[in-house]
Amino acid sequence: MKNLFRDASAKSAAKSILMFLMHQFMGTWGVPIFTAFALTSAFDWLDNFGGHVLMGYVRWILTQNPYYPAQITIGLYLGWILGRRLKHRSMVWVWIIPLAILCYAVLTTPILVPEWTSVLAQPSIRRSRFSYYFGWGCRPADHCLDQLVITMPFYSSVAYSLGAVLAQKMARKGTADQLCAEDGALTHP
Repeated sequence: MKNLFRDASAKSAAKSILMFLMHQFMGTWGVPIFTAFALTSAFDWLDNFGGHVLMGYVRWILTQNPYYPAQITIGLYLGWILGRRLKHRSMVWVWIIPLAILCYAVLTTPILVPEWTSVLAQPSIRRSRFSYYFGWGCRPADHCLDQLVITMPFYSSVAYSLGAVLAQKMARKGTADQLCAEDGALTHP
């Protein structure tokens, strides 16, 4: 009997770890990949109807803006949709590993891959690490990919987790409202 419980516990732990890893990938890298695909497809579709949009504008939205609004928006949406449907608690904790990587990079390593980064983009006395990782100090136009590799996955994972939290809160509120409505129906003839 103990072996049965031990096997079920091991399967449950393995399932939880796999679910977390799946959501980790979805929130950290799936969101940016899906955003790039969706945005380029949408602008390509608009191009068929005479809405000539330069792909340089799409690239600017996806990679040149250090605040990554498209990835954050899609991350919130996917986190909310998947949070409503799947209801996995591990979705809420997806932001922790990217935060640890970001903190490590900001505190210890001014440049992730110095060989790939232009001298113009490397942090100097004039520029802070904060500007390098969160502002205009590191841009892909200067051959600096540190924000794309470290900061953008952090932003998308936070948005994904926040979307899941909002979905869980809305589900709890809906359940509480239903219980109150049922309780009110029982007390009022």
